[in-house]
Amino acid sequence: MSESPPSFPAQRCADCGLRYGHGAHVCRQCGSEAFEDAPLSGEGTVYARTTIRIPGSDQQGEEPFEVAVVDVGGAESVRVTARIEENPGLGPDDPVEFVERRNGVFYFRAV
Repeated sequence: MSESPPSFPAQRCADCGLRYGHGAHVCRQCGSEAFEDAPLSGEGTVYARTTIRIPGSDQQGEEPFEVAVVDVGGAESVRVTARIEENPGLGPDDPVEFVERRNGVFYFRAV
């Protein structure tokens, strides 16, 4: 029996309920500045993926690495940009699971 992935640390606007995967300061739907934690299932699917071969200065030495746009959380999903661990062959609609957030970056891996 496999363990469930950790929950994904999403937020929700306290006034209108719009969910966010990355931290927001002002709700793009209602303009509220009030947010609350609203964790989601750590299961997701790849929307798009690419390989970074020439990274920014803060990621020098880590190349090449995989970056993907991931829909995470099921029915109330949010779309986030994330690093993919250990599987450069992933593509659209492939299932992934949340691993952790490290230095502000979300990490997922193939299921």
